[in-house]
Amino acid sequence: MQDLFTQALGINSPWFIKDVSFDNKQLNIHIDFKKGTKFTDSSADTKAYTAYDTKAKTYRHMNFFEHECHLHVRVPRIKRDDGKVKMILPPFA
Repeated sequence: MQDLFTQALGINSPWFIKDVSFDNKQLNIHIDFKKGTKFTDSSADTKAYTAYDTKAKTYRHMNFFEHECHLHVRVPRIKRDDGKVKMILPPFA
């Protein structure tokens, strides 16, 4: 089932669907990124950084038939060389 939602949501590497569950008419899709992935802060520079830490974010998506759909994402934050911490939003945010 994860392959179906990966294609339907257009999720590409390094992102992947970790789990899919139904709970009381709510579809919950848990999305993560591959360990060791490097991310760039396109607003500042092109240097790639590994995740400094992560934040759990939930995005409301369109309904899947009659089920509310929620994307639960582990969103990385990077710590740049200048000390600033920047959240890297996934392309589907």
